[in-house]
Amino acid sequence: MIHMKAAVINEFGPPEVFKIDEIQSPVPRAHEVLIKVHATSINPIDWKTRKGNLKFILGSNFPIVLGYDAAGTVVLTGSKVTKFKKGDEVYGRLDRKLGGALAEYAVGSESVFAPKPPTVSWEQAAAVPLAALTALQGLRDKGEIKKGQKILINGASGGVGHFALQIARYFETETTAISSNRHQEMMEDLKPHRWIDYTREDFKKKNDKYDIIFDTVGTETYLSCRHLLNPGGVYVNTLPRPKILYHTMISLFSQGKKVRTFLMKAEGNDLNFLNKMIRENKLKIYIDKVFPLERVSDAHKYSQSGKTEGKVVVKIID
Repeated sequence: MIHMKAAVINEFGPPEVFKIDEIQSPVPRAHEVLIKVHATSINPIDWKTRKGNLKFILGSNFPIVLGYDAAGTVVLTGSKVTKFKKGDEVYGRLDRKLGGALAEYAVGSESVFAPKPPTVSWEQAAAVPLAALTALQGLRDKGEIKKGQKILINGASGGVGHFALQIARYFETETTAISSNRHQEMMEDLKPHRWIDYTREDFKKKNDKYDIIFDTVGTETYLSCRHLLNPGGVYVNTLPRPKILYHTMISLFSQGKKVRTFLMKAEGNDLNFLNKMIRENKLKIYIDKVFPLERVSDAHKYSQSGKTEGKVVVKIID
C-alpha cells in the first residue's frame, strides 16, 4: 500500500478547511490507472464542493480529497487496461465522484485520459481537461457549431471562456468575446473578431445577432439574451436543470431558438481532439497563478474571487 501526501477536508467550509495529511493512496480498479500527480487545477466545482453546495449530490464521506483535473505519470494499471502502461505521461478529468487530484497519487478510468502533449508543461496540461472539454462539448455537441456562424462567448477570459473562444475560431466562425478591460492584452493575443468590454458597453443593448451564445460564467440568462439570437439560434449554459427546464418551455415560442444545458463528460477522445489543436498551435493555455500543494487554501480563495485570467493551477510535485 502506497502512502501519500494529500490536501484533505474533514468538513465543508471556507478555504481554510484544507489540511495537508498523510493518507493511503487509492487502488485502481480493473479499468483504472493510478498516476503520480504532477499538477492539478482549480475549477468552480471544486470550491463549490468544498463549501458544501453539492453535498446532497456528491455526499460527505470525510475525509475528502478534491480535484478533478490531473496531469501525471502512470505508475500502476488495472487488470483490464489496454491503452496505457507504466511510465506513460497522461492528463485527464478524473471520474471518481469527488476527483482526488489534490494528492501525490490519483486514479481514473483509462477512458478519461489522453497522452500529455510533449510541448506543454505539467502545469499547462493540468489546466486543460475540465475547462476545455466543457468548451468543446458546449460548442460542438450542444451548440452544433458550424463554419461561418456568429458566436458570442460571455466570460471569454476565464477558464472555460478562453478555450471556447479558441475552439470557436478553430471551427472557422466569427467570434465576439465579452470580458472586462483588465483582460485587454489577453484579448489582443487571442484575437476574437470583436471584443466588447462589459464595463463600458452592454452587449445586450446592441443590435448584433448570433447563432450561438455560450454563457460560460452564468451571468446572463436565456431570457436576457434571446433577442440576440438568430432564428434557430442556441443559448448554451451550464445552469442547474430546474432553471433550464423553465427556459426550455419559453424557447418553444421563440422562432425555433433553443436553450441547452449540459454536464461535461470526461472523455479521452475529446482530449485527443484538443491535442490536435495544441500540435497545430491553435490552442493557447493561459495560467493565471501556480500554487504549491501546501497553499491549496490560497489557490481556492483566488479561484473563488472571480478575477482570474485563464486557470489557477496547483503543483503537486516538482
